[in-house]
Amino acid sequence: MTHPTAPSSEPHRSAADLRLELTTDASALRAVLDTLAMGVAVVDPAGLLVACNRWEAVRLGQSEGDLVGRDYFRDLVPALAGEGVDERFRDEMARGGAEFGMDIQLTGPPSERHLHFSFRSLGPGRLWGLVLVEDRSELIRERDQRERAERLASVGEMAAGVAHQVNSPLASIKSFAQLLARDAASREQRDALELIINESTRVAGIVDHLLTYARQQGAGGREMVDLSEVVERVLSARQDALDTADIQVRCDFDAALSPVMGESGALQQVVLNLIVNAEQALINKPDERRLIIRTRESTEGVILSVIDNGPGIPREMLPTIFERFRSDRQDGTGLGLAISAAIVRDHSGQIWAESETGRGTAVFVRLPRATGAVSHAPAREEPVPAEDQPVRVLRVLIADDEPALRLAISLFLKRRGHSVTQASDAHEAYQFASEQPFDVALVDARMPGDGLVLIERLEALPGLNGRTALMSGDIGRARTRQGVATGRPYLTKPFDMDEMVELIEKLGR
Repeated sequence: MTHPTAPSSEPHRSAADLRLELTTDASALRAVLDTLAMGVAVVDPAGLLVACNRWEAVRLGQSEGDLVGRDYFRDLVPALAGEGVDERFRDEMARGGAEFGMDIQLTGPPSERHLHFSFRSLGPGRLWGLVLVEDRSELIRERDQRERAERLASVGEMAAGVAHQVNSPLASIKSFAQLLARDAASREQRDALELIINESTRVAGIVDHLLTYARQQGAGGREMVDLSEVVERVLSARQDALDTADIQVRCDFDAALSPVMGESGALQQVVLNLIVNAEQALINKPDERRLIIRTRESTEGVILSVIDNGPGIPREMLPTIFERFRSDRQDGTGLGLAISAAIVRDHSGQIWAESETGRGTAVFVRLPRATGAVSHAPAREEPVPAEDQPVRVLRVLIADDEPALRLAISLFLKRRGHSVTQASDAHEAYQFASEQPFDVALVDARMPGDGLVLIERLEALPGLNGRTALMSGDIGRARTRQGVATGRPYLTKPFDMDEMVELIEKLGR
């Protein structure tokens, strides 16, 4: 049996009634506005503040009582007046109502913010202006990081190709120099060939530094970074410029320095900017030019100091040197320190400068130390030059599209008594491996036909399983590639021929 529902003690109220109650109850409306995660301000047609919600009062750093009656544009948000927004607002209000928006970037305090202001009219009756303020800093930061990652990904891919194109012929030069040094007729000839070998290694190091800069450590990936090692890499790349400018560099590194968690490439950019700034400050100094770079532990993290004995920075300029487009040099862009400051902030760090006119400048970067221990790669043992002692004769497959490098590798291995078959692309190499047995295969990662695919197919053959190795001028691609982890030993071009022989014979045991 169904019982009738008891009538409600309150009559049914329409949505219109509820809206009317809310709008006529000032405290209820204020409570709603104060819960909004955006600014709301009411101004009169002249631009004077009449009321604002809690979010906007906090943003402006004062109580609402102290803000009411002040010129919203000229007193409270002068950046809007600087863009002419106050005049536009008053003109449109005088014509019956305003409706427009404006994006403004505020530099602080406490930090850089990107705000969107929307201006509307309230009526009917007396005309009021409504200002809505939305903080879009996080959205813009995410957009900038995404665009930066896309740019770095394309630049990194291009740099990887350039590295391979340079390192492959460089490997041939170094290999033949090593081969000729074994048969040098005199000490002078051997020394000259050793010079070629060492200079080839130096060029490869420069290419590796440039590749690291371009990639920015995987375009945004964070890892444990040793700041002292970052400084050493940057100094290696800048050594010629520092020597040319006759700048004496002294490094004072903390041997027990904790790692920081960050983007190695981005932190290299910070160090590079600071060193270049110091170079430019010292370039016109008539007497001794000194640059000191120091790393230290502190209670609040890891501190990097870059100190020069240049002309110094005027005291009145110190508070603004990390702002964009601020430079005391006519040829300066005013971007280097601003970019550095942005990177440091992105790593939850601080950057500041101390200077005394006529005595020099010190720039300090403090970064939080990473949690966990430093992951050090095991030291690689130097290869022992291969002598003519008896070894097991191996059948070796060499797959590389550089004929000069294939020839140099073959000559070295044949001196050890090994049999060598050369292939110029992945298809030819797999055909050889399918038709005859091999004990070891050495494959170029970026050869035509894809060396990474080839090495997986060779590993599937019973005789070559666990007996393959990679070589590449860009070994970063060889180690991992979109879901393909090779897990195989590798040689980075230009490699040492004794190291190559040692690896081949180890795999062939």
